[in-house]
Amino acid sequence: MSIKILHGFLIGLSIILPGLSAGTVLLILGIYRQFLTDIGSLRLKSYWPLFTGILCGAFSGIYGVSYLLNIDSPYFYAFIFGLLISSAFVVIKSQPQNSFTFWHILFGISGFVIAWFIICEPTQRFTILPVGSYLHFLIGGILSSATMLIPGISGSSVLIIINLYEEAIRAFSSWQWLNIIYLVTGFIIGIFGLSRLLTAIYSRYQRSLTLLLAGLILGSTRALLPLPVSISILPVICFGALLVIVLSFGFKGPKKS
Repeated sequence: MSIKILHGFLIGLSIILPGLSAGTVLLILGIYRQFLTDIGSLRLKSYWPLFTGILCGAFSGIYGVSYLLNIDSPYFYAFIFGLLISSAFVVIKSQPQNSFTFWHILFGISGFVIAWFIICEPTQRFTILPVGSYLHFLIGGILSSATMLIPGISGSSVLIIINLYEEAIRAFSSWQWLNIIYLVTGFIIGIFGLSRLLTAIYSRYQRSLTLLLAGLILGSTRALLPLPVSISILPVICFGALLVIVLSFGFKGPKKS
């Protein structure tokens, strides 16, 4: 039981830290396929120690990240920058080498352009949905939970892409109940209603979606720029990048049938 709680704690941290994929952690722990099947079939009774650990890990991450956001530390943003950069390349490496065509690469470029010039444009921050609106929280919960079960893709990175990450952290750390309710409602809809559908779509269009998501993640780093240029910042960026690589080491990509 204690091992399951520890595993859950690691999964909970991966949910909060951008660049770390809960799906990848589940794969490394060897329970990915069974977990996805049981979640889809609502067989949850044996998972309560894991869920306990997930809650502990998630709330530990939330309060830690909230503290760092409040002090507005450039080192924290540098750490997140490293996480995102490395995460994008981990997503790409999840596919077989030399398997990308021109059209796949075009998807990646499109994702980067959309995130860099539209979603993260400072003068028009996600104008389709006002930042912090209830609908924004609902859709953010749906997208982040549905994607986080895909190995290599971070749910928190999705929140950064749609400019909701800091708002979501603030909602939980300050107990903004209405925002939490909408986010959690979206999370439940995504994980129980869309995760299997999204996994099926991802399995069919792996390469196109892989590069699209990698492009979106790379483009979303604009929200963290400009970082202060100093020698002390570089090791922090490298540490964030290395953390993703180490935790994703066990993920070799989808097996061919």
